[in-house]
Amino acid sequence: MKKNELYVYSALSLAALIPLPGRFAYGIIVILMLYFFTVLGILFRKLSSMFFEYGLHSVLIAVMLISTSILVRQILILISPFMAFVMGVNIYVPALTAFILGNLYRKTGLSLRDSLSLGLIKCNSFSVFAVVFFLIRDILGYGTITLPCSKGLFEILVVKNNPISFLGTFWCSLPGGITLLAVLLAIIAETMKRLEILGTSRSV
Repeated sequence: MKKNELYVYSALSLAALIPLPGRFAYGIIVILMLYFFTVLGILFRKLSSMFFEYGLHSVLIAVMLISTSILVRQILILISPFMAFVMGVNIYVPALTAFILGNLYRKTGLSLRDSLSLGLIKCNSFSVFAVVFFLIRDILGYGTITLPCSKGLFEILVVKNNPISFLGTFWCSLPGGITLLAVLLAIIAETMKRLEILGTSRSV
């Protein structure tokens, strides 16, 4: 991961991860939607390039992604009204995230296969980060790992008599989410720095 990608992750995380409850189940929904909108955006961009000028692509893709996210929200309401209610307007953020990732790392002249490969690589990186983020918040905050289900959340208890339960409310809160985000980004930045130093020392 490059430094500019770290800044992108910071901004996208503040928008896509922080506002949601610190439960792993919501992280799964966000990640699935991110993959869906990433692939859909790439396919639609390829299709629109056959009929419209280049300058219209971004506008058309943005309209398509937002329109599709409205449809996805209605489907989620049918499957799990509770999760749809809790996610609220945050359900539209994965579409915005996919749009930003698709435009930042898009390369012209690529085949459909290469475009999908590049888009999924960037999506994979952000998804791994999101999984770790939601998993830590769920375990530290509630002592559970939650999965989505039609009735809301399916809880798997992983920590009984949690010794850090007095901090649970903190990790579930907005300040706790921001703190965890800062810690994870700091770890990634320090790891990048050490790898860069190691690579430089080997090349000398």
